[in-house]
Amino acid sequence: MKKLSVILLYLSFVICHLSFAFEAPRFYGEEITVTATRLPQLQVSSPWKVDVIKDLGNKVTLGDALRDVPGIDVKANGYLGSVVTARLRGSTSQQVLVLLNGRRINSPLLGMIDLNDILLDNAEKVEVARAPLSALYGTDAIGGVINVITRKMDKEYKLAYGTYGTRQIKLAYGGTSLGYIRSDGFRQNSDYTAQNLEQQLNWGDLELNLNYYNADKGVPRVPNSENDPYSASTPNDRQKDQNLYTDLLYKKQAGPVSTQARFYQNQLYEQFHSYNFFTLAFDDTDYRTLQQGVELQQTLDVSKNSNLIYGIEARQDRGASFYAGDHAVSNLAGFGQIQLGRRSFNLVAGTRMDKHSTFGYTMNPRAGVSAQVPGDLTLRASLGNAFKAPTLNDLYWNDPIWQMFGNVNLLPEKSQTAELGLSKELFDRLNLSVNYYTTSITDLILWDWDISTNITRAKNVGAVEVRGAEGEGAYRITPLLEVFSNYTWERSEDVRDTTAAYVGKITPYSPQDKFNVGLKAGHFKIVLSHVGERFADGGNTIRLPGYTVISLWTGRKMGGLNASLGIDNLTDQVYYESVGYHPTTFAQLKYPLPGRRITVSIGGQL
Repeated sequence: MKKLSVILLYLSFVICHLSFAFEAPRFYGEEITVTATRLPQLQVSSPWKVDVIKDLGNKVTLGDALRDVPGIDVKANGYLGSVVTARLRGSTSQQVLVLLNGRRINSPLLGMIDLNDILLDNAEKVEVARAPLSALYGTDAIGGVINVITRKMDKEYKLAYGTYGTRQIKLAYGGTSLGYIRSDGFRQNSDYTAQNLEQQLNWGDLELNLNYYNADKGVPRVPNSENDPYSASTPNDRQKDQNLYTDLLYKKQAGPVSTQARFYQNQLYEQFHSYNFFTLAFDDTDYRTLQQGVELQQTLDVSKNSNLIYGIEARQDRGASFYAGDHAVSNLAGFGQIQLGRRSFNLVAGTRMDKHSTFGYTMNPRAGVSAQVPGDLTLRASLGNAFKAPTLNDLYWNDPIWQMFGNVNLLPEKSQTAELGLSKELFDRLNLSVNYYTTSITDLILWDWDISTNITRAKNVGAVEVRGAEGEGAYRITPLLEVFSNYTWERSEDVRDTTAAYVGKITPYSPQDKFNVGLKAGHFKIVLSHVGERFADGGNTIRLPGYTVISLWTGRKMGGLNASLGIDNLTDQVYYESVGYHPTTFAQLKYPLPGRRITVSIGGQL
């Protein structure tokens, strides 16, 4: 370990100096974002907090890329191929909307998306908007929005090899990108193979984007015991995923009016090959979803810093599975937003009306203001409502064996959020910010067991209160040398539940504190991340201990060749983020996470 530390220290020193040849990054607040308002806007001018992740380094999936962001809690069941979800500001993973280039990709059956199924082969950046955004995007945006924005593909290639036999190949040419990744895994039956195809075509004002993902995964589930962490309780279960995202976009600028029309279709297919411990045979279960939608939007530039946005969206969600059957729901929405801005003042207000085929109408307004006052101090304040529609599983689940049934009369989950924040820039080098927020979430959909009938049914009976504070700081020592840190304190409390013992307890998988400390020097980055203790159950009896891990990434450009080295979990920590049930003993066991992982990659232009 001592020898490895010396080598890494030397390597960091050398590449830190060599990497000063790279372009200087933007400082905090200078990034252009689009997610919070649907328009390009400086971070510092937005009434809502938006983080921009551009230092993707050796990050392969969206799940890996989100760990440094304040206010977000990532929950993983393992390495590549395992399920990874994220919570934003006390929300559930179903209450976080994930976008690909601005359009939704959450599953209509589950209400969420596995973040490990989103590969970052051609990602330019990831924007994380920590705010209720149903006023723009509709359902699922209670905690916020994660938007993966891809770049124009060029003639390029990338080869990577890493721990656990992980190898990756990417080849892009003429708007087409082919990606391949394989890992042997670090546990029994945890191998993973995936292919990714992305296609970009342009015809004047028309743009077609295709993204196809195909994966074959081992499903080990929890180990057989805590003393045997690398074992698999389901050593022969497999899962196959096939996801196709199609997006046809039309953009036209005519004077002060910009028109955009989007037609999209998401096809998600999952086949689960699993051993049935009751019949002692393997079952093949299919899950299919088809989401089709159209968005029409116009932007009117009233003045240099003021504009009006309005539009409509129509969408149909169809899903088919063994327990939920084959059903479809539809949603029709209209939205509008006005932005009034001056050099030091920005006011944004808007609302959206959604008409859902099962529960009817819901309106979700929001308003936010940011103002710069003398002394380079920026103040922010906002209020907003948001909602999450019932999933197809919530509505139509039908399991007569376990007596669990959905409910077609469900209402949407609703939230109200208020936030205050301020940021201060000192000496053109130091940027500090702090935010305080409160969120009240009502009509939570819980599964309520009736002891008299032994039937469990989905009902709107839960409520959660969230309070949190976030602090961030960055100090730019030189144009290419920067230190940064962020800290999140949060209390997410269950205030109404079907189980009386859960009331007053912390919601599962919500750490009270989390912080990141890091250094960036050109194309060198090292981050220490700490996540505090969490509870894995509603009664707060199962504790997941806090953990601290260190990650490092560094790169060098040599002519037309880019070489990089990435190390995750540098000190080889043993830690856990999730708990599951053993399929035969029903014991609650922790999912182990991988140890130190080293990845070396090379790439460049063809």
